[in-house]
Amino acid sequence: MKNLKSTDKYKHFNHYHELTDGHQMVDFGDGEFVANKAAIPLLKALNELGLRTRTHHVGDEGGFFSILFDPHMTFSMQHVNETDRRKYDGMTELLIQWRTPKEQ
Repeated sequence: MKNLKSTDKYKHFNHYHELTDGHQMVDFGDGEFVANKAAIPLLKALNELGLRTRTHHVGDEGGFFSILFDPHMTFSMQHVNETDRRKYDGMTELLIQWRTPKEQ
């Protein structure tokens, strides 16, 4: 990542530097935030499914994202042991299950 100039301007969004061409302000219904443009399709899709994210970063060397877990969700890490395909045997997967809460 380039040497980006630190600023307090976006601190309330948990964003420490000036926006670049690779950033955009977005709001998927839970409030406006600074997003890496490359992450917007993923973040939008997660939100549309009812999964909220808290933080993310996407850059030339990789990235990360977090998903907030509420009482309607569970997750587990497990080793893959396929009985038919075997393509993913030996890998580890993160299984996330959720149900969309009813609107109140």
